[in-house]
Amino acid sequence: MHSQTSTTQTGSQEYSQQSQQESSDAQQQTRVLVNMLFARFKAIYTHKFASAYANPDEVKLAKREWAIAIKGFKEPLLAYAVERSKETYAWPPTIAEFLQLISKAYGAYGLVDTRTAYLEASQCRINPLEFSWSHPAVYHAGAATGWYSLKSDEESKTWPAFEKNYNEQVDKIVQGQVLVIPSVPLIENRQEDHLASLIPDLMKKTGLPEGDIACLLYYLKKTKGTQIRARYRAKSQADLAEKGFDLQLPE
Repeated sequence: MHSQTSTTQTGSQEYSQQSQQESSDAQQQTRVLVNMLFARFKAIYTHKFASAYANPDEVKLAKREWAIAIKGFKEPLLAYAVERSKETYAWPPTIAEFLQLISKAYGAYGLVDTRTAYLEASQCRINPLEFSWSHPAVYHAGAATGWYSLKSDEESKTWPAFEKNYNEQVDKIVQGQVLVIPSVPLIENRQEDHLASLIPDLMKKTGLPEGDIACLLYYLKKTKGTQIRARYRAKSQADLAEKGFDLQLPE
């Protein structure tokens, strides 16, 4: 007999192995980016860079600190910050100075930094399609993370997921893709088209005037799956039964 415990343990092990692999890949990517930064700084600042990192031990320690600092940032943003470093600093920038340049890099693309984007998405308490977003990338990262999760789960769970999703959207932006937020009117138009086809059909089946049918179908304007839509539908169903019609209204 197949063990449920065994299945659960196997699933957990697979998830753990996948997480460990993703973490290892991310660490490797960060090491590559740090090496790229140091190579660029060495080429740009020449002897000034050499004097800032006098021996291999200092370079090793410095790379460790830089790896912690730039974790999660993608290469296009780092490359932008390097270019600004050449224009701004005569000596290799400190970590704090470089992070400030990365913040400006977000602004150059019309983006907010990852933490600001996370807080913005977490504060969305209405229909995300009707929320005033600072950039479509925030909306798409929030949608990929899950709006219910952002509202309900602990930050320890939602922040890593959102950070990953937002970085993916940032990659798209710096590569030239144009992100848009789905339009609410398109949804409303589909609802109106649905109503336009239902009203004549129910008028024919019941003989009721168009105004009465429109009132009965008002619940279709509410978001599908919500309690308020279900309540309005139940009332319309009861009104229809009271008028003597044994018809089931669409969900």
